[in-house]
Amino acid sequence: MRSPALVALPEVSFEAMDRVLEALGWFLQSESQTPPLIPGEPELAVYVKRGTDSALHYTFNPVLRLRVLEFSGPDAVGEWAAVRKAVPVLEAPALAALLTSSETREVLLGLLATEALRERASMERVAALRFHPEFSVSRTAERVLASLVPDGTEEAFARLKAEKEAHPDRSVLFAHLPGEEQRRQVLRWLIHDQSASNPDVDAVLRSALVDADAEVRVTAVMAAARLQAREVLPALRAARMPTSTREGADPRDRQFYSNLRDLVAQVLAGRPLPPQGSPKRERMAPLLRALSGPADVRDDPTLLLHALTTPVDPGPRPVGLPEAVVEREGTYRLRRSGLEARWVPPVEHWLGTGPTLRRVKSPGFFVARVPVSRAAAAWAMAASQGPVGTAGPDAEEPLPCTLAEAEALCSALSRIEGLALRLPSSEEWEMAARGPDGRLFPWGNSMRDDGATRASPWGVEKLVASLPQWAQGGLLCGGREQPLCTSRREGALAVGTSRWVVPAP
Repeated sequence: MRSPALVALPEVSFEAMDRVLEALGWFLQSESQTPPLIPGEPELAVYVKRGTDSALHYTFNPVLRLRVLEFSGPDAVGEWAAVRKAVPVLEAPALAALLTSSETREVLLGLLATEALRERASMERVAALRFHPEFSVSRTAERVLASLVPDGTEEAFARLKAEKEAHPDRSVLFAHLPGEEQRRQVLRWLIHDQSASNPDVDAVLRSALVDADAEVRVTAVMAAARLQAREVLPALRAARMPTSTREGADPRDRQFYSNLRDLVAQVLAGRPLPPQGSPKRERMAPLLRALSGPADVRDDPTLLLHALTTPVDPGPRPVGLPEAVVEREGTYRLRRSGLEARWVPPVEHWLGTGPTLRRVKSPGFFVARVPVSRAAAAWAMAASQGPVGTAGPDAEEPLPCTLAEAEALCSALSRIEGLALRLPSSEEWEMAARGPDGRLFPWGNSMRDDGATRASPWGVEKLVASLPQWAQGGLLCGGREQPLCTSRREGALAVGTSRWVVPAP
């Protein structure tokens, strides 16, 4: 296990850092004897912690102003944590900004800091910098990337190489992306960003057309059409469309997907279509438009085509946070109870179905990640007159409750947080479940048995768990019996679970 390390901010002087370390009980044991390039800024130093076996090794790159503090000893992690609180250090957002800077010196600083911190979350950015036009950057990125590769990756690369040799026309990296939702989104961003196919895109499409996930295969058919990927025509003709309820397709869907594949193959092959103005050509018109550009959403079938070709954009971050909401390490929580929230940004959402199909802009709001659990509900009701501590984990079993009990629970949480929390409206619930692309279910466009464990595009979970969830007006949304995002029913005397919202300020 490598020693934990910190990278101090470039503007922190050695003198200021030395004072902080001395206050924490560190003693400067030695420093480099060579005259430093910058007066008062030694390039090597060793500190020891009084009364312990802990040591701190400090290095300074005067050209890039890179300051690295590396800890060793039996309590290295504890000492690392204590110094991290006292010394201004480089955090992930600042590191990302350095790696994407237009200044060569800043990019190099970001690369060396990434290496010192073993920041594997930055691997993708580092990999992209291998193609930087500045040789010093590309060479450094190559070395840093090699240092970030975790144990066992070489064996994984060997397996990928063997798979690539067996299927040279496919993209094995795409095939091994974790999770079908990532593979769907990659295809939809290709549709969004590319004007035409190329050999690399063709390889991705060939992999997608044989993917285990039916929706990935259908999305690949749409991508082949939009990008005019004629080279993948043999793979497209052989692509298996959903043929069973187990794959989430009812008989009508199966026929639609099969006809879609055949029409795309016909268009890519340059075979003639029905004459302009003929009844058959008129029926095909919406589908043909969707194959050449953004779908003109008029009904449920064209909304499905839109959902299959539209990537999920995360949308704008909140301009400000309500008093009751805090952000900790990228996660939103209620300030006093600690319950997790998800952000639904102010973007357009497709809502409804059939004659109620419409596009509505979200006002921007925070919604509970999961329904309120039994433990959190018991804590909130008991603590609403004077809360102490934080609620227990909200990943436990949701509390079954009546509409009145759900509203009372929101009131109790409101007293604790000092801000009005309420049940979502049915439109807010559908936005949280459906996301901006108009999908049928929180997880996509095909029914699946494990839907209860899947999150929505906005990260909201347990939307179709065993019990439905209360919305304003006594409506029940979601639940095992009505997994479609548009489903809701009146149930003033029924039992459901509670999920709160906090509007944006």
